[in-house]
Amino acid sequence: MQTKLTLWKNIPLTFLIAILQTVISLIPGVLFLKNSSHGALILNYMILYLLLSDFFQLVGKNTYKKGRSMPIAIYGLKLIISAVLIYLIIRQTAIQFGIILLAYELFQMMIFSKQFYYVDSLFYSFTNAFFKGIVFNQLLTISYPFDYDFELIKPFIFSFLIVIFLTIFTQGMYSYLSRQPVFLILGVLSLIGIYYLVIQHYTSHQLETWKLVSFIVVTLLSLFLFMKTKKAKKKEFILNLFALASLVIYYFQ
Repeated sequence: MQTKLTLWKNIPLTFLIAILQTVISLIPGVLFLKNSSHGALILNYMILYLLLSDFFQLVGKNTYKKGRSMPIAIYGLKLIISAVLIYLIIRQTAIQFGIILLAYELFQMMIFSKQFYYVDSLFYSFTNAFFKGIVFNQLLTISYPFDYDFELIKPFIFSFLIVIFLTIFTQGMYSYLSRQPVFLILGVLSLIGIYYLVIQHYTSHQLETWKLVSFIVVTLLSLFLFMKTKKAKKKEFILNLFALASLVIYYFQ
């Protein structure tokens, strides 16, 4: 009974974190929508699809931490809703978009299984950051007829680093194999990498002074709140707020 009460108590905060993660996955692309021929058309469907996926991922990681798997019936319902949303996105764009989202579904399937300890792997860290930091933003910004240029990745390197920092730090909270110290060290290293990129952009006059100062303030405030907070779920919420604030500061024009 106590376990059920705890689960229901955490659902509102879990849903709020899912909303934050969805916004984090799309905010850089939303700020580039003016260059897109499809972004505005699929944005609503993308928000619904990612919100559903992010919520189920959080629930899935919770069950993984406890050494369990998500019930097949619940996961099956998620797959059906996801399939409908992917179909609606394909109707507005092209089959290539659907293939990318199906690849993301396969990625999520690994999360929901405890067999491979996927949430405890660095492959999960980089794959999650690749999708949320780069791929989803490019789905909103790429223009028809999809003549892809790898230069389009450059604007989203910062969002990739922010998401990988967020992913690694939260992996420690969900680790079933007790790898918290490893993820803590990797999280600090990823934050150093973010600051290296920010300072490099500042010294090359690609970043305004107010953005650098704001980013430092947000980092220090988030670090203070993170250290002061004891509950893991609230710590995760603070990390997501930091990621979102950092992206808004960086991509704001």
